[in-house]
Amino acid sequence: LWDLYACKEYKKSLQLMKENCGYSRDSIPQQRDISDFLKKTTNFQMRPVAGLLSSRDFLNGLAFRVFFSTQYIRHHSKPLYTPEPDICHELLGHAPMFADRDFA
Repeated sequence: LWDLYACKEYKKSLQLMKENCGYSRDSIPQQRDISDFLKKTTNFQMRPVAGLLSSRDFLNGLAFRVFFSTQYIRHHSKPLYTPEPDICHELLGHAPMFADRDFA
């Protein structure tokens, strides 16, 4: 679906992250590797968080170029739904756009 619906900036950033961070169909990259790549690319960084943050704390982090990211992965019995964002959501849904200089 990405080929059909994702913007060119997302596709370009995702390709860079495949080349530099270990994104692939067979593995989940380490958040530290992604954060290091983002820091070098756009001065953004990812920080682990145990669960949901208040809107104030989350937005405050973004103001300082910090994206707080959950660490757990959704249960295999429900691959298309999780009540809270999981690491797949964070790494595939958000992180690629933080690698785009205009967006970040």
